[in-house]
Amino acid sequence: MAACFHRCVRRKLPSDRTVDGISLTSREYECLRWAARGNSAWVTGRILGIKPRTIAFHLDNAKKKLGVRTQNQAIALLGSEGSSIL
Repeated sequence: MAACFHRCVRRKLPSDRTVDGISLTSREYECLRWAARGNSAWVTGRILGIKPRTIAFHLDNAKKKLGVRTQNQAIALLGSEGSSIL
């Protein structure tokens, strides 16, 4: 019951996972931050305990939402927000 409560509360709280005014899911934002640190999908997958293809899926979704074509463009938008990516 507590886990359900926390999940509902997290959905209601304001998100700091916005990039260029676009809200990303927590996983999209997390994958983008790891990519900004120079990690490959394989390394990020090992860190997060998910498959590299899943990392690529989340990065692709983030790129679509941000309206960019490359991962480097998405990372540049993340960095332009002034967020501490390292």
